[in-house]
Amino acid sequence: MLPTIIRIGPIPIRGYGLMLAIGFMLAMYLAQKKASKFGFDPEKLSVLFPSIIIWAAIGARLFHTFIEMPSYYFHHPVDIFKFWDGGVTYYGGLIGGILTTYLFCKKHKVSMLKLADFLITYVALGQIFGRLGCTLAGCCHGIPCDLPWAYAITNPESVTRPLGVPLHPTQLYQATWNLFTFILLYRNAERSKFAGENLLLYGIVYPIGRSIIEIFRGDSVRGYIIDGVLTTSQGISLVVFIVCVSIYLRKHFSKNEN
Repeated sequence: MLPTIIRIGPIPIRGYGLMLAIGFMLAMYLAQKKASKFGFDPEKLSVLFPSIIIWAAIGARLFHTFIEMPSYYFHHPVDIFKFWDGGVTYYGGLIGGILTTYLFCKKHKVSMLKLADFLITYVALGQIFGRLGCTLAGCCHGIPCDLPWAYAITNPESVTRPLGVPLHPTQLYQATWNLFTFILLYRNAERSKFAGENLLLYGIVYPIGRSIIEIFRGDSVRGYIIDGVLTTSQGISLVVFIVCVSIYLRKHFSKNEN
């Protein structure tokens, strides 16, 4: 793996950060190109996107700090600010992004549901690059296995532990699932039968892949609701899945009855 792509003097260019930047820029570019077609002002979205990335990053860090590893950070509070050492959680980032979008919609009098419906497709796209970044950094790695596609990391800068042991490439599993999710949402965006359909589809599809892939994860910092059985992310995924399936079915059948 390649946690550090290059060093410019004393400043390291991290693979994880670079992939996030590429994913964000691509998602922003494609969303702005499509914005007018879905009734949104591209210029207003250009103001929203930087806010989303900032508050999503803060939310992802705070979730990791206070939900996944509160004991560690209670004893090492300075480490909360060491973003470069890793330690972010997707669901925390999603909450930060949702709150930012809500405030934007309230200020500009835009439908929160319709905008979230539009943006969620590009969230899935950005996630692909986020997981590629995880691959380079070595975080979110899998458990040991002897499958033909297993890989062993030897770079001491990698977050992965143990080094030199063949592992499930769970980062690539998740990137592949995110690619599938993006394609599904992108194709469905113009065919949606009701407002919020794409958002609900994401809330159904993403948790399925996340929960299954969590089984093969080997990093132990994610936290558990039930020790050794149900991780924090799986628990959240289960709740999100049940809620979204319930709403989707209700809206689907209600639409058919009309």
